[in-house]
Amino acid sequence: MRVILGVGGGIAAYKSCDLASRLVQQGHELSVVMTQTASEFVGPLTFRALSGRPVAIAAADEPMGPLSHVRLARWAQVMIIAPLTQNLLARLSLGLSSDMLSLVFQGFQGPIIVAPAMEPEMWLSPQTQKRMEDLLDQRQVVVVGPNHGRMASGYMGPGRMAEPAEIMDALWRLAKPKNLAGVSVVITAGPTWEHFDPVRLLTNPSTGSVGIALAKELSARGAQVTVVHGPGVSTVKWPGIRYVATESARDMLDAVAALMPAADVLIGAAAVSDFRPVHPASQKMPKSALEQAWLMEANPDIMAEMGRLYHDSKILIGFAAETHNVVASALAKAERKRLHAIVANAVGKGLGFGEGEYQAAILRGGDVDGTLEPMTKERLAEKVAELVTDLHTARRITDRV
Repeated sequence: MRVILGVGGGIAAYKSCDLASRLVQQGHELSVVMTQTASEFVGPLTFRALSGRPVAIAAADEPMGPLSHVRLARWAQVMIIAPLTQNLLARLSLGLSSDMLSLVFQGFQGPIIVAPAMEPEMWLSPQTQKRMEDLLDQRQVVVVGPNHGRMASGYMGPGRMAEPAEIMDALWRLAKPKNLAGVSVVITAGPTWEHFDPVRLLTNPSTGSVGIALAKELSARGAQVTVVHGPGVSTVKWPGIRYVATESARDMLDAVAALMPAADVLIGAAAVSDFRPVHPASQKMPKSALEQAWLMEANPDIMAEMGRLYHDSKILIGFAAETHNVVASALAKAERKRLHAIVANAVGKGLGFGEGEYQAAILRGGDVDGTLEPMTKERLAEKVAELVTDLHTARRITDRV
């Protein structure tokens, strides 16, 4: 994307160097515009080196030739202002145009991401909050932060500029099509734990990273997402996603069953334990007792149960982790469980779990073959989101007929 990075005059301007570097590394075309005060914190030469383009400060600067403020505003697809200081916020919300940054802002017609940064008292003041409300009313603005933490003054409170990674996430989210707005999606993620006793359990190496990647992708496309996850899954909060923690397969089934009446889509990405001990001990067992054979029983099959109940009214997408005959086994599972699609993925020997290599094939109902393809989990999430969009669109058309 073509991005303008507007840098306000605050100590947090040093973070914008990292942000500029990340933008360029991810393939965005970047032009930097600074306020005069910002240039006293970080020299324009730094941003010129990072972006590979001239940096504009004064209204009369010409990084794109005559009338550069008009050219820049028409060139950019997204504008990011980080840090957004109190003074800069006031000028922008009031429509004042005294330098290149404010001139470009007033002429830019696209989406804007702002990352406020100021002392807590300044951020919480009624005047600042009113200026922010005015800005949100006037323009298509996404606000990232400010975060709570220690300020340059030494005081604690809300006012720290959001981290560059958070701003990059907001940009990534902004770029996604919102073609799943209003669609309710439930995703299962991670392992389940089946206890032999309070300290010993049956589980698997799943980290839930695929489920979390799916949740982020679908949420970014406008879906209302709930993640039902097992233990040990990282749930760094992503805006708009609800998280429901469970432990055993039965816990996960109960949580999914409670959510399904209001859901449109269920994606079963969890690695649910197939068996559980029939008689788990309430106290830690001595090691010698664990050497005996344990009587096991089958856990409920969550996707099969949901397929039985909701095949005709919901979209059901499963996952099949296999070490051999991956595609054939996945197709058989999809038919047996009455799923509309299934993701076949190879596991074992460094494949499938955690952050290792991923090989998958997405198989829809009626497919008779498929080929495993290497891909990142983020790319897999994109492809599953496209599948959900296709299936949901087809269902709406069918419902209208």
